[in-house]
Amino acid sequence: MAWHVVQALAESDRIGEIVVVGLEPNEIDFGVNVHYVPNQPNLWASQNAGLRKLQELNPQDRYILALSADIALLTGQIVDSFIKACEPYTLDVYWGVVRKEVMLAAFPDSRRTYLPLREGSFCSSDLYLGRLSAGFQIQDSIRYFIENRKNILAQVWKLGLPTLARFLFRRLGMDDMLDVAYRIAGIRGGPVVLPLAEAGMDVDKPEQLAQVRVYLEKNPDHPANTRAQGRAADEGGV
Repeated sequence: MAWHVVQALAESDRIGEIVVVGLEPNEIDFGVNVHYVPNQPNLWASQNAGLRKLQELNPQDRYILALSADIALLTGQIVDSFIKACEPYTLDVYWGVVRKEVMLAAFPDSRRTYLPLREGSFCSSDLYLGRLSAGFQIQDSIRYFIENRKNILAQVWKLGLPTLARFLFRRLGMDDMLDVAYRIAGIRGGPVVLPLAEAGMDVDKPEQLAQVRVYLEKNPDHPANTRAQGRAADEGGV
C-alpha cells in the first residue's frame, strides 16, 4: 500500500520531496527518489519525525502535504484535486473530508467513523495540507486527536462545551471548524470536501482490504491496477 501511495505522489506534478516514515531504504523499491525516516514508537511520533525531516531538507516555511500510507486507492489526480481545492491558500491548515453518502455508494461496508455536521456527515480522507510552521505549532493538539481519532465524542469534548452542545443537537457546521481550530491551536484551518470515495478509503483491517480488491476488480482501469501491472512487467512477471 505504501508503494501505491508513493506512486500517486509521484504522479502529481505539485509534489516535491517525498518523505517516508517507518521504512528502511532496502525494504521497498519505490522506483522514485524518497527520503526515509526510521520507524517511530507511535503515530504521533511518526508525523513529528516526518515534519522534522522536511524541515531538515528545507527550513523554509512552505505548504506540505501529510497523508497516511494506507490510502491504497490514492491517485495523482486525487492529490492534485485536493491541493487545488485548498487554493488560494488563505488558511494555515486544510484537511480533506468525504461525504457519508459518497463513501457508502462506493464502499457500503467500509465502517468509517463519521462526524455529523449541519451540512451532512463526513469522514476523514487522511489528506492534510498545511504550512510547515503550523505543523510544529499544533503538535500538542495533534497528539490528543491522534490518540482519540476513533472517538468522535472525545474529539468534540476537547473542543469545549459550546461546541459539544452544537454537536449533540446537530448544529455544528463547517464554518465552526475554522473558529475551533483557532481557539484550540491558534491556527486558521478548515475542511475541504472531496467528491471521491477513494480518498476516504483507508485500509487497516482485512475486511477493508477485501473491499478494495473487489473495487479494483470492478474498475480495471484504476491507476492502482495499471501501476501494479507495470511493476510486475518490470520485475519480469506476467
